[in-house]
Amino acid sequence: MHYDNRHSALVVWAKIALPLAALGLLSTMFLFSGKVDPSAARLYAEVDVDALAREPRMTAPQFAGMTQEGAALTVTAQTAMPDPNGGGATAERLAAKLESTGGLVTELTSKTGRLDPAQGQILLSDGVGVQTSAGYRLATDRIEIATDHTSVIAPGPVQGEAPFGTISADSMALTAASADGPHDLVFNGHVKLVYQPKE
Repeated sequence: MHYDNRHSALVVWAKIALPLAALGLLSTMFLFSGKVDPSAARLYAEVDVDALAREPRMTAPQFAGMTQEGAALTVTAQTAMPDPNGGGATAERLAAKLESTGGLVTELTSKTGRLDPAQGQILLSDGVGVQTSAGYRLATDRIEIATDHTSVIAPGPVQGEAPFGTISADSMALTAASADGPHDLVFNGHVKLVYQPKE
């Protein structure tokens, strides 16, 4: 077979050599690849489909609203499971944020809780943390947040850091009398304040 020039010969040899080289690479890849371990394929094996059907969950639910005093309230959770009787939803890993018209920001977190906007209440429980832009960092077991008006209540003991030292009390309440008025953070019961002057 005769070719007019070297270019044509090169093209013909490339059409033969390149597919053969590709076939050789594929054969080598399968020859030296490790064996498949069926026991390692557990990505979906541990998902309980029946449990998901019995207990439907919402992923990353979010509530946002405005109180009568003009404060913006947002609440998010990692997961939430609706109550079949219509009483809101139990939730895990909650984070709430209350921003007043005067600029005060209150952030709250908890491991568990309950979302019930229809009843006007958000409940945080199990390791509740409270932090305000005024310098308070507090811990308590339970926080009740109203969705229709500005009210953040800790009915049980609370303790933590204040801008001027450490503080503990039998209960606590954050409220606002009006949209134009200040937000009042009140500690009730046996209040103990240890003053720590700034250096």
